[in-house]
Formats: sequence, C-alpha cells, structure tokens
Amino acid sequence: MHTLPLQPIAANALHQLTTDLVERFDVIAIEDLNVAGMLKNHKLARVIADMGFGEFRRQLEYKASRRGVTVVVVNRGYPSSKTCSACGYKVPKMPLSGREWTCPECHTHHDRDTNAGSIYDTWPRFR
Repeated sequence: MHTLPLQPIAANALHQLTTDLVERFDVIAIEDLNVAGMLKNHKLARVIADMGFGEFRRQLEYKASRRGVTVVVVNRGYPSSKTCSACGYKVPKMPLSGREWTCPECHTHHDRDTNAGSIYDTWPRFR
C-alpha cells in the first residue's frame, strides 16, 4: 500500500476550499485571528501551525481579488458569538463553555458557533 505525505494533500485541500469559496460567494467574512499569539500556546502551537490559517487567508485574498470578490476581515474582538443574529442584542457575559443561548430580547435560540457565523450575513447592520 502506498501512502501520500499529508502536506501535499492538505495543500491541495486548501486550494480547493479557497477556490470553492470565491466561486460561490460575492462577499466572504473571515476573523482576524491572532495566529502569532496562538502559536505561543505550546499545547496548541503544532496544531495551529499545521492548520495553515495564514496560508488560507493569503490564498483567499489573492483569489478573491482576481475574481472581484470582497473579503471582509472582522476584528477578532467583535462579540459575534454573543450578538443575536436576529435582533443585534449583545449578551453582556457568556462563558466559553456556554454552547447554546436564548436571546433575552427576541427569544431566538442560538448555537454559539452557528450564530457567530451567521452574524456576518447581516454584518453592516451590527457593526
């Protein structure tokens, strides 16, 4: 049995993903991750380095510019996971362990990660 090294497979997957994104969307929002800070965490450094966040962003921005797609880089301090994507209410405090929550204003129930992603569908509204 012949196995391929992981690096070329991962690089190809990254190219396919970024190409797919710029072909399907006119506007793409990504978070401005503090990769350098994440690499300082010795428990996570190897995993973070292997994920290629920097290369993902580089490829995405390059391909987007060639296709006329807008890439919006969102400030990592924006509270997207605790801002209601339905009404814009911001929950004052939410522990990282809280994976689901219900908005006290409009009573919409949210999965933390799904809500954080969908908040950018209405991005200009909640800036």
